[in-house]
Amino acid sequence: MKKLIVLVLALLAGMNAVACAENAASGDAVSFARTVTQTIADMGDNPDVGNRSCGSPAEKQAAEFIEQTMKDIGLQNVTVDPFTADNWTFNRARVYYTDAEGVQQFFPLGGFATNMTCDMQEVSVVYVGRGTAEDYEGLDVEGKVVLFDIDQAEDWWVEIPAYEAYVHGALCSLVCNVSGYAYYDADTIGSQDYCGPDNVPAFSLSQNSAAILRRLAEENGGEAKVILDVDSVVTHNGQSQNVWGEIPGKTNEVIFFFAHYDGYYHSFFDDASGVGTMLAVARELVNSGYTPDKTIRFIAHGAEEWGHADTEYDWSAGAFAEITQTHPEWAEKGFVVLNIDGIYPVQGHTAFAAAATYEVEDFAALIGSPIYADGVYGFEAKSPTTCWTEDFGYVRAGVPAIVASHAEPESIYHGPAYHSSMDNVVLGVDETAWAKSIELFKQYALSLDALAARPMNFSNRFRVMAETYEGRADIEGFLQAAGVLDSRIATLNENYASALEKNDTDAAAALRAEGLALDAATQPIFKDIVAATTAFDWEDNTVFPFEQTNVNIEALGAAIDALREGDVTTALDDCLTAVDYNWYAYSFSQETYEYMLDKMFNKAVGTWGEGMIRFDGENLWALMHGLMEKGEGADYSEEIAELEAALARQQNNLAALDDQMVSDVAGLTERIRSVVEE
Repeated sequence: MKKLIVLVLALLAGMNAVACAENAASGDAVSFARTVTQTIADMGDNPDVGNRSCGSPAEKQAAEFIEQTMKDIGLQNVTVDPFTADNWTFNRARVYYTDAEGVQQFFPLGGFATNMTCDMQEVSVVYVGRGTAEDYEGLDVEGKVVLFDIDQAEDWWVEIPAYEAYVHGALCSLVCNVSGYAYYDADTIGSQDYCGPDNVPAFSLSQNSAAILRRLAEENGGEAKVILDVDSVVTHNGQSQNVWGEIPGKTNEVIFFFAHYDGYYHSFFDDASGVGTMLAVARELVNSGYTPDKTIRFIAHGAEEWGHADTEYDWSAGAFAEITQTHPEWAEKGFVVLNIDGIYPVQGHTAFAAAATYEVEDFAALIGSPIYADGVYGFEAKSPTTCWTEDFGYVRAGVPAIVASHAEPESIYHGPAYHSSMDNVVLGVDETAWAKSIELFKQYALSLDALAARPMNFSNRFRVMAETYEGRADIEGFLQAAGVLDSRIATLNENYASALEKNDTDAAAALRAEGLALDAATQPIFKDIVAATTAFDWEDNTVFPFEQTNVNIEALGAAIDALREGDVTTALDDCLTAVDYNWYAYSFSQETYEYMLDKMFNKAVGTWGEGMIRFDGENLWALMHGLMEKGEGADYSEEIAELEAALARQQNNLAALDDQMVSDVAGLTERIRSVVEE
């Protein structure tokens, strides 16, 4: 309760500091945000579907518009920071066919970040089901186009079956989303980031377009004869740009605002609307005459959707370049990141959320909940943030984040329309929800600015970790030290808010100086906490370092038990597919599987995902396919011995992880105690 009182006082101080801090953003703010959003959404490289991809003419055009808009609304120090990234321009992609009346028709294709140019080339299209290795049995696809169905939410990402097509000699792949993403209606086309090599071309099409090709194939002995006209160009080591401006503060601590301006299709919501929201907040603060304590910096990143070929971690390239190459010094003075990539104002959706770094979840909930407490809209704060938004590189650098997110029930946007041709204004805009998102992020900024120190709760992360951690690290000792630090931060912010309310400038100045010193001392500690406690599983989920290894140990043990009982089906379907990347070993060729295994680990070098998977994956492809060939009731002693060796490796990995955790937690505990004792 004390923490709530502290932050409410800080919030009130922030709200009283500027005339524009009302209970809802003005209609003028929403109108401005919508105009900015629509202007960006109208920019696209492909006349059929749009697209503003990394380094393309449309992305550059959007950056120039944002730069000018930042200047027009009065932001200072407006800067364009170029950075090196792989570029992709999606100029055109169509399939021409002859209908039942003999008339030539066409349908448009969506794109993935791959290389292919052909001018009205006659091709044969072969339908290959889900695109697994088994689906190619008895088919000749050499030099032909393959068509496959996909559910990327439940099965696999697009580059895996596309690479399987490449292994079988296909010219390119056509991808139909049947569920998972881009299923708003049968005419919706969807694309995601590619996470694969650009010399394995792939394009997307709607369910209705896929049905046309399947019908033509059925009428022509299994192969549809069509004309393919595409121009998709990937260039390595090109250039994109981040655009930023700021409201200078009295100190050099920085509250960061993020949004990204690149996008698939017209991307009205993801994330042109984030840019519109961000600049609407900036405009209201500037117009109010507000002089912040902390510098408030507004950054529109390029290359968020894609910017690095042939790696699992191909997104968030612009933000990663900004904080690691262009301005690594920003991290030391970073207060909190506010990332507006989410809370999309889609008509009909009322459940909203903010994802927060564990340490600032309490603050995110306290400020956000009252704004949506009208009985119509809902709001929740949740932890942790993920690697799927561009704040992840900043968090790794030591800046906590609050990120616009979504809550259940799922909207008509997330899944059905996200990254699709339906990401445009025709989906419907809820201007009341938009006003609330503008107000939410304005109040986040004002409330953060009214604090003496970052609103960190260092206990939260370790309380969550303790729920599944079974190692030897002294988590309780850390929590005791962190609790003292958390109380000190809360008390400092409470006293500062009280001094501001009483207009006691001398006391406020002294408390703010204490806050600056405390932030400087805890920033590197937070950075090291993130490093010690954050890892990825093989599906890019953010987990604690020991979690994937625990899954492996349990799955391998269960597989061994199943094989000893002669139950090969359970061993394969329920156990071995849970070990590292082996869900894909089950369905794809060894060449495809091992390429993707290498991509996940070795091709992560130089990206924000480097080192986040702690150990090489257990390659069980040969073992699993050997079991498939043997079937039920065979002698599995050889496979059991191999799995026992794998289990021993995983147990050794877990021991090494725990040794590191013991050392990390002890060191972090002492560092926190030293801060508290100063």
